[in-house]
Amino acid sequence: MGRPARETILETLFSSLVDSISTSFTAGTLANNPVLQSPSTTVGLFVGLPVVGGSIPKGSVITSLSPLTLSIAPTANAASVPLSTGFLATGRRLKMWTQVPQQPALFLRSDDEQSEWSEGIVLEQLTIRAEAYLYSNAGSNPDAVPETMLNNLLDALDTALEPDNPLTHQFTLGGLVAWCRKVGRTEKDTGDLDGQAIAQVHLEILVP
Repeated sequence: MGRPARETILETLFSSLVDSISTSFTAGTLANNPVLQSPSTTVGLFVGLPVVGGSIPKGSVITSLSPLTLSIAPTANAASVPLSTGFLATGRRLKMWTQVPQQPALFLRSDDEQSEWSEGIVLEQLTIRAEAYLYSNAGSNPDAVPETMLNNLLDALDTALEPDNPLTHQFTLGGLVAWCRKVGRTEKDTGDLDGQAIAQVHLEILVP
């Protein structure tokens, strides 16, 4: 049996990371009231996460979970409005944060590869290294803590990489690879000076 294609592996990983902060829920809205009414769930939501849908203005983010409050109030009264959260920019081609006005953003790129051979093994053991870049911007509010959103994004990424194989306790992209995991140091710029927070996360994927 041949190994999965590199693009299949990377696209599956990319989708898993993109989905890490994607949540769909419903809530009522009141014009000029930033508090959402009777949200169907708050699971997966966190402060700083953008919310879109209904009459919620562009750029509105969560400022509190209890009650669920937005930074910009909706403009109309409505019940059970379909709402969603997620990254505002994603890609497999890395962009600098200055090129990405819509944040939070996620970019994934592969790095180098390493092949190893064992006695009697026809197919080499392949290790693919990749990097995930997370961007979040707290804007010009001097009371906002840029690192808060960045830390929440890193926690969501950790959750996305939790083991999916109960026998090996590894994250295997649904059985596609032997394991995929964070390795080494995560570089962070917490954005204290300009509000722009950045994290670079190193990943390794073992393809047997």
